[in-house]
Amino acid sequence: TLLCVHGNPTWSYLWRSLLARGAAAGWRVVAVDQPGMGYSADRPGGTTRLADRVRALGAFTDAVGLSGAAAPGPVVAVGHDWGGVVAMGWAVDHPAELAGLVLTNTAVHQDPDVPVPALLRLARHPAVHRWATVHGTLFLDTALSLARPPLPAPVRAAYREPYAAAGDRKAIGDFVADIPVDAGHPSHAELERIAAGVRELTAPALL
Repeated sequence: TLLCVHGNPTWSYLWRSLLARGAAAGWRVVAVDQPGMGYSADRPGGTTRLADRVRALGAFTDAVGLSGAAAPGPVVAVGHDWGGVVAMGWAVDHPAELAGLVLTNTAVHQDPDVPVPALLRLARHPAVHRWATVHGTLFLDTALSLARPPLPAPVRAAYREPYAAAGDRKAIGDFVADIPVDAGHPSHAELERIAAGVRELTAPALL
């Protein structure tokens, strides 16, 4: 099974090509919408932290039988952007089920001495954050503009579709705010736990 975890500000539509090609090659492909993202029915009221996302993914794989005693077979966890960190968290917590990791445009750990990229620093600034990520679509639009080659208009529209209203974009803002930029951040300890756990994994990884 390929377990595919998107990042911010996308949703499971990100994996449309992998779904088709993986299924054609005989894989079971499962692509989730993270809590509050895409068409997820779970719209958390409070801030969703990294540890919450890792736990939610584990609860999902337990519920559908991808993990636990009744798991049908090995899982390759596939992650993009912050979905890569969540996928690694799942992998650390499920080594018995893990067959491999595929990680794209992500990071294992944030060096506290290296600043996060300028776009993310700007999006986190208190004067900009809610306006750029929730009340407006600047963060979403900028992320979509980074694709090379440029995304066709119907694809851009599909990425935007679940995020038409400000209430639909709350999780985009939460995701940006949850980047642990320093040791005092609420999600720093979970990032440290995942980084330490990844060192102990023996499954192959494709970066």
